[in-house]
Amino acid sequence: MEPDDPPPKVYGFKEREFKRDNVRTPGAAPQPTAKELAIMAGPVTASPKGATGPKTDDPNDVYTALHQNRTVEKKLTGDEIQIRKIKSRRWRDYWLIMLSSEVLLGTVTVLGRGNPITFVCGLAGMVIVGVSVTWIMWQVMDRY
Repeated sequence: MEPDDPPPKVYGFKEREFKRDNVRTPGAAPQPTAKELAIMAGPVTASPKGATGPKTDDPNDVYTALHQNRTVEKKLTGDEIQIRKIKSRRWRDYWLIMLSSEVLLGTVTVLGRGNPITFVCGLAGMVIVGVSVTWIMWQVMDRY
């Protein structure tokens, strides 16, 4: 005779009693509103206007530092702006990665013709690498 299974456990939340810190009695005054709290806080005090602006002769003032940098730049370079077209190396990098990986996987595929698993894995690797490198170079990566 087999023993009976134990009764299933019932899971649930515990009943808890919460202690209120600010117990209100029925005869107590009502809670103040937000407007009443603002009135109790006192009048608005405006902050002084000059406290947040730049101080005279401040060596760490941003505008003074930028002006000094611009003065030095004008003195050294003559305020010249030269726009050059930067040649993209994307095609070179794409073909370098593509040819090297495809030659490696092609070699594995050709040498593994006798084993069907190696042959199929080599072909699949060539397709996956070709699609992945193309997608990454032309869709994911930004211009460089």
